[in-house]
Amino acid sequence: MGFTSYDPIIGTVKLTDIDTDGPGPLSPKSSRQSFSFEMMRGYDVNLGGGEFVYAQAGATLAAGAVVQFNQSQNASNQMVNSANPWAGTANSGDVLGVAVSAMSASQWGWFQVSGNAIVNVSGAPAVGNPAYWEAAGVVSPTAVAGKQMIGAKFATAAGATLGSGSSAITLSGTQAVMLIDRPNAQTQIT
Repeated sequence: MGFTSYDPIIGTVKLTDIDTDGPGPLSPKSSRQSFSFEMMRGYDVNLGGGEFVYAQAGATLAAGAVVQFNQSQNASNQMVNSANPWAGTANSGDVLGVAVSAMSASQWGWFQVSGNAIVNVSGAPAVGNPAYWEAAGVVSPTAVAGKQMIGAKFATAAGATLGSGSSAITLSGTQAVMLIDRPNAQTQIT
């Protein structure tokens, strides 16, 4: 399994690739012309289509980690969007995504923001359950006040099998598929 890009401007990019140099053309070693938080479309034969953004890992991330994007400026005063495991601050309104690959701090990679995404879970989600923060980068169907993942719902139970034959993939007991649509953390309710 792995998402394949089909963006006519950036070209074909393996969305599981990790980039240690950062976005192009500002980094002389980078071979791609990607920029911080650039959007790309892609598809997976079992999961369907999705949208992805390019960002820098602000911490070590596991594949499937739910992340929050934190903004800062680098030494050249350019905006950088760093992905960190979702910390679960109540009513924060944080912009969220899902790590496509495992990454170390300061590496650059792609994060899913729409479509069917494989996420790290706790508990026993069922199809249609809403998602809530459980632990850093992990979501659960158990309600937690002020910590709901808005724009997301579970599409499978944990440990589901996707596809059939040689392309079939069985998720671990701590992974499930969620349908996400540019998710964010719950904001203040008045």
